[in-house]
Amino acid sequence: MIRIELTAPGGPHPAGKPVPVSVSVVGTTELLLVGVLDGSEDGSRYPRYRPSVSLGGQIVAAPPAAEDPLVAALRVSDFARLAPGEPFDPCASRSLATFETFVPEAPGSYVYTLALDTQSSAPEQWLGRINQTDVPEVLALVSQVPRFRVTSPPLVVEVR
Repeated sequence: MIRIELTAPGGPHPAGKPVPVSVSVVGTTELLLVGVLDGSEDGSRYPRYRPSVSLGGQIVAAPPAAEDPLVAALRVSDFARLAPGEPFDPCASRSLATFETFVPEAPGSYVYTLALDTQSSAPEQWLGRINQTDVPEVLALVSQVPRFRVTSPPLVVEVR
């Protein structure tokens, strides 16, 4: 079992400022994972990390549609091998722009969620389109990443 946890410092949070949201992925078995990459948030490559923020049941922040398919290479160093129960911050080397740049302007209860999808139909969907080297070695690692789709429990953030 794999779960995503979102956390934010205690609130309420002031309107007009981004809410600092932290992400942690945890599994009950040993895992090989890849964090957020160029193209992960807009869905143009795997792994797909799809954040959203809603207010009153309406989405107020989500990644834009993919514009440029020229994403950077996937490197061996992008993979993290985790022990059972070991938390993994997928945003350690690249943040989720949707969470980082969204500024709640009005008071309310904002709901933050994050979906992680590794269920590619072909391992090549993980590769970059610029300077991709070590393809056999990288694809061997991609084949070890478990295939799943999971969404975090909602993180409700009060904004005043």
